[in-house]
Order: sequence, then structure tokens, then C-alpha cells
Amino acid sequence: MKHFAIILLWISGWNLHSQTSSWNQLCKLDSRMNHSSGILSLNQGLSFWTQVDNNSPEEIYEINTDCRVLRTLKMTNVSKTDWEDITTDYKGTIYIGDFGNNNNDRTNLKIYILKNVDQHSSDQITAEKITFSYANQKDFPPSSAEQNFDMEAMVWYQDSLHLFSKNRTSPFTGYTYQYTMPAIPGDYKLSPVDSFKTGPGPMLFFWITGAAINPVEKQLILLSHDRIWMFTDFQSSRFFQGKSQMIVLPTFTQKEGICYAKDNTWYLTDEYNSTINLGGNLYEMKLDQATNSTEAEEFNFEIHPNPVQEFLQILFHDDGESHDVRIYNFMGKLCLNYTFNKLRNIIPMKDLSNGIYFIQTTSGKLKKLISKKIVVDK
Repeated sequence: MKHFAIILLWISGWNLHSQTSSWNQLCKLDSRMNHSSGILSLNQGLSFWTQVDNNSPEEIYEINTDCRVLRTLKMTNVSKTDWEDITTDYKGTIYIGDFGNNNNDRTNLKIYILKNVDQHSSDQITAEKITFSYANQKDFPPSSAEQNFDMEAMVWYQDSLHLFSKNRTSPFTGYTYQYTMPAIPGDYKLSPVDSFKTGPGPMLFFWITGAAINPVEKQLILLSHDRIWMFTDFQSSRFFQGKSQMIVLPTFTQKEGICYAKDNTWYLTDEYNSTINLGGNLYEMKLDQATNSTEAEEFNFEIHPNPVQEFLQILFHDDGESHDVRIYNFMGKLCLNYTFNKLRNIIPMKDLSNGIYFIQTTSGKLKKLISKKIVVDK
């Protein structure tokens, strides 16, 4: 009865994690887009262009809201290293960021420019090119404490391209740096124009993996795997000088693509994880009633997917702590028992029958007990 009482107390607070007014999984992406790392729309959400990060052809794909592939456009004069974001200007010019830099050692950073894509009838196109480097990077790679030269986020705004770094520092500092360059072919040496601290870490929750802008309402969104930061009321392109709000999303997946369409409606893509059969989808999100996520931060772990079939992913916020994890059925019987010391962990669920279960953790120096609900549906 002790465990059952804890469960009932927790159910009364079940909705604390909801931070978006609307979140819909629209469709499963074509397998060619399992590693979609960016998305944009040229027609207010009627269709979308997306690209894939690395180890794939030099192509971009147009899809509709059912994930049906409408067009494939091959770039004939480029070689791909790591495409990490895609954005557009008000004329419909597309910019593709070949600037993924996981090891912080690249010296061939590029952005490709595709003009008049909507009027382009061929399935092949020639790109113009921007090359750039970071003026503040001296070593390739730098020391672990300075590894903040990976890049996965880019928007076009006021005739310029704005890039936001993916922080890989150890120990994690939490800062993303904003770089700005002209949106025309050339070779540029960039220095940070501003910075923003997303949070204390661990980095999986607080590094930046994508960006999007609503230029009409002047809203910038920076994306991570399970949350976004929205910036409003900024002047010119000093985004971080305006108001900011962090919003927790309903799922933890490898989200890397986000774009604005219309009427406060945003679209996202995530990469597919074959181990736990999670991700690889197109999502629609509305934020008009979103609130700050400080309440959600009280929970020190997250579980995905839910409902679950084969494997449950459990992610802890307090990296480095030891976590005792127990799974009970609805009658309070202990079914599974683990101790984890890592940030991300996988729990096999195939031996549990369909039904409602509850997962408890006792973790951290304060030994705080937290419970959550799991639905097993095979």
C-alpha cells in the first residue's frame, strides 16, 4: 500500500509537464530523411523543404504534411560534409549550412545558396557558396573547455544570416554564441556578436540544435532535444537583449529542424533512433498559450516513448548522480529494478504485459523520490 499511495499523489499533478497549447505528430518521414536536420516552408506550411545531415546525397526534399515526397532537388556543384540547418529569406532563397563540426576541428565551413527554387523546373540545381571561419578559434580542435565551435542552427533576418553555436564544452558552460554574416557569396571571418546562457547542463538538454524565426511578430526560437527558448521584443538582430522564455516540449527526441509557417504555428522534425524506434517524424506545434517551464524542471528525469513497446528511454537531469529505478504495476508489485549512473539509459520492456505501470526514482544527494506513469502497449 505504501507504493500505491505515492502513485495516487503523483497522478494529481500529471499535467505539469505540458507547456505547449498544441503538439501534433503529423506523419513519419521517408526513410531517406531519417536524419533530417532542418526544415523550412516557402508557402506558409503547405509544403516543406528538408535536408539530411551527413552520409547522404547532396539533395534536398520537398514534402507535404503527410510526409509524401513532392520533389527531390540535387545540387550538382557541391560536396557534402555535414549539413545541419536550412533557412530562407523573404524572396524564397534557400540557405543550407554545411557547418556541422562535432569535433570542433573543421576548416572548410560553408553555406550554400539556392535561388528561385520554387520556379526551378529541373531536378538539379547549381548553388552559390559562402565560406567562413571563426576569428576566435585558434586551435583545431581547441581544448575541451573551449569546444563551442559546432554549429547546427541558422536563420535569415534583415539581410544577414545568424548562426547559433552548439556548446560542447567540458565542463559545460551553457552558452550559445551568435555569429552574423552577409547573406551573399563571399569569404568571412566571424566573431561572436552576442551570447546567451541556456542553462547549467547536462548538455543534451541545453545545447542548441536548430533555430527558426517569425519575422512578422519578431519571435526567434532556439531548439534543443526537449525544449525551446523563445526571444521576443528585441531590437534589430539583438535577439538575446529582448525577453526570453524556456518552454519544455512533450517528448525527448533528437530534434534538429524547426520552422515558422503562419498563425503562430511552427513545424519540427527529429532524427530517427533505430534502437528504441523513436523519432523520424514531422510535428506541428502551437505556442499561443505556452507558459514558462520552471515547474517541469522539478522533475529530475524524463521517459520516452510513452506509451512504450520494446524499450523505454530514461534521461536524468542531474548528471553524475546514482539513480535507483523501480517499475511497479498498478497493484504496487515491483516488476523491474535498476541502478543507473549515466545520463541516458535504455530499459527493456518486452517482458511486461500491456497495462499501466509506474516508474520511481530515488536519486541525488537529497534522495528525492519521484514517480511517473508508463503505458505499455505492444
